[in-house]
Amino acid sequence: MTVLVAILGLIFLIVIHELGHMLTAKALGVRVPEFGIGFGPPLIKRKIGETVYSLRIILLGGFAKMAGMNDDAEGSDTFPAKTPWRRALIIFAGPFANILAAVAILALVLMTTGAVTGVKPQVREIEPGSMAERVGIQPGDRLVAVDGQRIGGWEGFSREVAESRPGEEIWVTVVRGGDERTFSGELGADPNAPHEALVGVRPVVETTRYGPIEAAEMAVGQVVRVTGLLGVFVGDLVTGERSLYNNVTGPVGIASVGSTSVEQGFFPQLLALISINLALFNLLPILPLDGGHLFFIAAEKALGRPVSRETMGRIAALGIALVLMLFLFATYADLSKIFTGQPFIPG
Repeated sequence: MTVLVAILGLIFLIVIHELGHMLTAKALGVRVPEFGIGFGPPLIKRKIGETVYSLRIILLGGFAKMAGMNDDAEGSDTFPAKTPWRRALIIFAGPFANILAAVAILALVLMTTGAVTGVKPQVREIEPGSMAERVGIQPGDRLVAVDGQRIGGWEGFSREVAESRPGEEIWVTVVRGGDERTFSGELGADPNAPHEALVGVRPVVETTRYGPIEAAEMAVGQVVRVTGLLGVFVGDLVTGERSLYNNVTGPVGIASVGSTSVEQGFFPQLLALISINLALFNLLPILPLDGGHLFFIAAEKALGRPVSRETMGRIAALGIALVLMLFLFATYADLSKIFTGQPFIPG
């Protein structure tokens, strides 16, 4: 069920992206013969107005087919007939819709569940089968020391545990009912990072909820900050400071991480992050991505004439090959990480 929720979340982001294209195209007078989610043979087709809406068998993308963009349609209601700035707006509307979706999701989270403003060194939940469960640590216990070393808070507790390894014995002191109690046992291993030790306790998290305006402002700030971090991250991949294999995640990994996030309650935040990634990826200057179309619209303005369809077709074929290679490599990386027990997202 959690995997299904994750997949539906990804489909939602695709729908948002393509709706951005379609609604902007219609608002600027471009006819949209078909709006589809997925590829391959259609499962469902229905015509509403001048547009056929379809759901297709392979749910790995979507499209808003605009008259004249990939066919020989002519007339004032076709995509090529519009001025460059109108075409650029239509193309940019897809990534922009994903950015708006990320802002809306984060703002909604800040208004409902709130933002984490503190973490108490107090046990909220015990992981089943963990060391904490085996030795008798209970929800409500307040963590005060590790191996006789007093801790200053949850960060201090995490830091002390991080210095140990799975299988090592550790002493954890807690306060329960006003009395201190010390429990000892062998540390377990984090299932997502087998080399990291795990006691098996989740802390009490303090959150603060915000009003609509403040939440929206904070959400915009978070999106800007994440966008900057992703830019630095891509730069590190290009320069080789980060491994592409370790840091790329394909559909299998996204579904797995999404499923875990549903279980742990942070799926909306992950969905917002994926939405930002989707927007930025689509802005890469490679056809058939949106950034490639924007690049050729800019080239048209610079040259004073449209780039020929033959030239764009050859470049698009190369771009499709590059995107397909990246997709296959990401899928290979996902599957190999499953077999080797590596985490999809490095620590």
